[in-house]
Amino acid sequence: MKDMPMMKSGNPVVTLKIDPSGIVAGKSGTITISIKDSLGRPEQELTMMHDRTLHVVIASQDFTVFSHIHPEDFGPITPEMKKTAQYPVYYTFPKSGHYIIGIDFALKDRAYSRHFVIDVAGTSEMGVPVKDFSRQKRFEDYEVALTTMPEGITAGKETTLIYRFNKDGAPVTDLEPYIAAIMHVSVISTDLNQFIHEHGFVPGMPVMEMQGHHMMHAMSLPSAFGPEIKVPVTFPAAGVYTIFGEVKHKGKVILTHFMVEVK
Repeated sequence: MKDMPMMKSGNPVVTLKIDPSGIVAGKSGTITISIKDSLGRPEQELTMMHDRTLHVVIASQDFTVFSHIHPEDFGPITPEMKKTAQYPVYYTFPKSGHYIIGIDFALKDRAYSRHFVIDVAGTSEMGVPVKDFSRQKRFEDYEVALTTMPEGITAGKETTLIYRFNKDGAPVTDLEPYIAAIMHVSVISTDLNQFIHEHGFVPGMPVMEMQGHHMMHAMSLPSAFGPEIKVPVTFPAAGVYTIFGEVKHKGKVILTHFMVEVK
């Protein structure tokens, strides 16, 4: 077993345990997230956030691997999980190298993000991330354009990411909510030192903020929307970031990825 604590005075203490500790690419492993208070007591009153107890984002350092999973994906949340505040997820890392694991959860109506970097052993090593700053890309059958407001991104200042979705040359106006959100966005720096999990909104709709996390109230989520989605993000430091976006259309999740430079 391998414990990797990340402590912050006055805030919940999140520990990641990986079994087996010497995780190898291609073999399934168990990732158990433990959440305790500053005195070491299990935090038993997690608040559901976007229909899940907690969100787990996994990405490889070359950004060719991305997953967004939850304990509920593997079965119901049990009374024992709540009592001990230990929540397992199961994952098979496809290649060796560095991975970031981001954890998002809410406690007493406050949202928290934590992230960890782990090494996965094996022979199929990943390469370095390819720099690609293009703002118009094709993902399967969809043409996706990304613009930012302001155009230049500055660390510490809020930037609005603006996505526009087209298919077969026409705007997509019937996008659907995904895990109780307009869009899930994971922002990861190429050095894996920064992780942000944000959410999109439809222009003109009310937006809530929970400790820096933006979200629309579940009751106000439209059943269909598009082609434009806005995502407010404050990048914490200068550098190069990859932005993964998840939206849903006709029952299928579309995964987008763009790279931006922050001054």
